[in-house]
Amino acid sequence: MKKLIFILSIFSIIYSCTKTETSTPTPPVVIKLSGCDSIKQGLLKTTSDTIRLVSCVSITGCDSVRLGLLKSTIDLLRLGDCNSVTIGTQKWMKANLDVVTYRNGDIIPQVTDATTWMFSTKGAWCYYNNDPKNGAIYGKLYNWYAVNDSRGLAPKGWHIPTDAEWTTLSTALGGVSVAGGKMKNTGTTLWTVPNTGATNESGFEALPGGSISTMGLFSNVGKVTYWWSATEGNSRAALSRNLDYTNGILNRFSNLKEQGFSVRCLRD
Repeated sequence: MKKLIFILSIFSIIYSCTKTETSTPTPPVVIKLSGCDSIKQGLLKTTSDTIRLVSCVSITGCDSVRLGLLKSTIDLLRLGDCNSVTIGTQKWMKANLDVVTYRNGDIIPQVTDATTWMFSTKGAWCYYNNDPKNGAIYGKLYNWYAVNDSRGLAPKGWHIPTDAEWTTLSTALGGVSVAGGKMKNTGTTLWTVPNTGATNESGFEALPGGSISTMGLFSNVGKVTYWWSATEGNSRAALSRNLDYTNGILNRFSNLKEQGFSVRCLRD
């Protein structure tokens, strides 16, 4: 009898525990998110939420523009300011031009055929070696006919620098013999060894984008960068500047208009 009572007691305890576990489940935890917390969890449903997110994480000025919150012409101008550098009295873009339309929206033809490039007397552009990957690093190469087109190659608020404005830049950086080094990005990842004189202390961030010749041949990526000026030399040529991996000089040349060079813009 004692054994039976003991067994019944054990069974009663087990049943009681099982009943408790199955009959009183733990209620789910409900986390209520509101205001900035809900936005930070990724609950962005509207433009106003996106704007609130910027406010919540204290992102302002250039950082908010770089997040892609470009809603107006004013924002686009701010983006240009964020990607610019002030040298002396001038404000320069920190990257080479990379547009496919003139200021009025007209398309600038992309030319990938060497013969077509050679005989073109109208605005044209290409990537170095016709490879978009090079465009992502160095921007586009334009012939001078694109630079000089009345529809405007530079974005609103900017212009292609004249020869005199390039001279103003070199003077602000201590003269042509040292200006180039102060403009070149440092290191030899993109520039060829030895990248002499490179300090980039101006913040200009020059990279060696190479060029395309009047014969439609590409050359000197990694070694030289060339930029057009807006100044015509004569009926066949225009003035330009270039930097070389072997020295720190900002060189001045006159080149045939059919050549393809990089373009840097200057703030109006």
